[in-house]
Amino acid sequence: MKKFTLFLLSMFCVLGTAMAQDNEEDAFALLYTSPENGASVFSVNYIQLGFNKNVTVALPEGGIEVKNNETGESVKLTRVYEDPYMSKSMVMLMFEQKTVIDEKDGKENLVDMYINTPGTYSYTIPAGVITSADNEVFPEQTFTFTIAKQLAIESVSPSEATTQLDKIVFTFSTPIADVKIPASGMYIVDNYWTPVTKIKDKAIISEDKKSVTLELEAPITAPGGYNLDVYPGVFISEDGGINESRSFSFQILDTAPSFSTNYKDGERVKEVGDLEITFKNVNEVKLVEGGGDVMVYLPGGGELTGTANLVDNVITVTFGQEMTEEGDYTFYIPAGMFTMDGVANEERVINVTLFTFEVTELKVVGVTPVESEVTQLDRIVIEFNQDVTLSFDENWQMISNEIVLKGEDKDYKLTYNSMSNVGTKLEYLVNAEWTGYEYAATPITAEGKYTLDLSQIVVDHAAEDYIDEWGYPNKMWHEKNKRCEGTYTWTVVAGESSIDDIVVENGVKVIYDITGRRVENITKAGIYIVNGKKVLVK
Repeated sequence: MKKFTLFLLSMFCVLGTAMAQDNEEDAFALLYTSPENGASVFSVNYIQLGFNKNVTVALPEGGIEVKNNETGESVKLTRVYEDPYMSKSMVMLMFEQKTVIDEKDGKENLVDMYINTPGTYSYTIPAGVITSADNEVFPEQTFTFTIAKQLAIESVSPSEATTQLDKIVFTFSTPIADVKIPASGMYIVDNYWTPVTKIKDKAIISEDKKSVTLELEAPITAPGGYNLDVYPGVFISEDGGINESRSFSFQILDTAPSFSTNYKDGERVKEVGDLEITFKNVNEVKLVEGGGDVMVYLPGGGELTGTANLVDNVITVTFGQEMTEEGDYTFYIPAGMFTMDGVANEERVINVTLFTFEVTELKVVGVTPVESEVTQLDRIVIEFNQDVTLSFDENWQMISNEIVLKGEDKDYKLTYNSMSNVGTKLEYLVNAEWTGYEYAATPITAEGKYTLDLSQIVVDHAAEDYIDEWGYPNKMWHEKNKRCEGTYTWTVVAGESSIDDIVVENGVKVIYDITGRRVENITKAGIYIVNGKKVLVK
């Protein structure tokens, strides 16, 4: 009996503990905030809070103040974002709105305010503002975040294709105080985003503090493309700035002996003739006596035997008759037919389809900006008379992904904006930086002449639509590696501003652009709100 009583008591204790744990798990709780409490960010457009239960929100009259702790300036959270598809356990508090004038039609519009002025901010959610579906009250709680200064990465090395990647060097114009590798690590990934190797946890800061070296745990020598994501806050400057999110790409060259032909496997072509075999990373090519012949198998079922000739490390194979019948051709290069620096070649099969059609000559029909004089250059759009796409090299890297705009004093990098490629148009951005979700241009405003040589751009372009052998409409990419022609020159001239015509008290100007974003300086033409007055900057 005594043992049974003790057993019951112990069971009640276990049950009581389990019930207490269940109650603790079911307690109304805040799971996360955005920005995270104490985090450093570059701007804040809203405050987001996530709970473990569905909630209702009743903002106090006058809203919730988000205050800059250094200056005392504040902006208020006055609205709750409503979305029927959003989880009821998530709350988005929006900043107050203000009126701005539309640049095109002159109409007044309401825009949301946001915070991007550097400093430490705090806000308090009063008790009772947020209530759970079980009528539990979220207690008063104060949160903070910091708007950080933006630390610009000036350059990254290696910037050109290389044979080995064992370290990456970042340079800055501002001295670096610290480097914080995330606890989860930083990884070099391939073009399929598969991790290849890890960045060492300890970074090396130079003596002048203006460069940082990140070493790889294992060097990369395999040919191909590789990428590194650098998240905000990895690099911290002495003045408190942090880097923005950026992705960097690196290319490892293929140094192994290889060969290619003037036909690509699976290609549709407008004529079939001699087979030309060229070589890369090879000093000496030799035909092997008795090494076999190149064959071509014809659409009608016949075959031709080729005759190979080697001149200046290029093998040309002729077949003795014209091949004009439309259909599929198969070239067969036997293994051991030739050697590359003493190493025998591997067997290769190349299938091509002969398809005759009228070729429309590719032309550039327009370039934007169309004006020869501009106040800035931030993007250049080239328009063609046919659909185009940038050509790829044998490693499937875009040949013209980055080109050069020549200035009078220095050259500027133009980066292809793949997110804006529409049919006949190619867009290039000036000194583009990857923001994490798109490329952003850095405008050229320095006066002078800037010239673009279109021969840097290599494209593929399409013929007329046709019906394929299965009865489906298709489009023929009938011309590969077409190099463009022509040059364009723009002159950047100084813009005129009427900002200085406004007399302001204490010489202080508060400037907003047309979207309602506060700006420190005016860098381009447009409509601005300066101390509450509409100003046109020419």
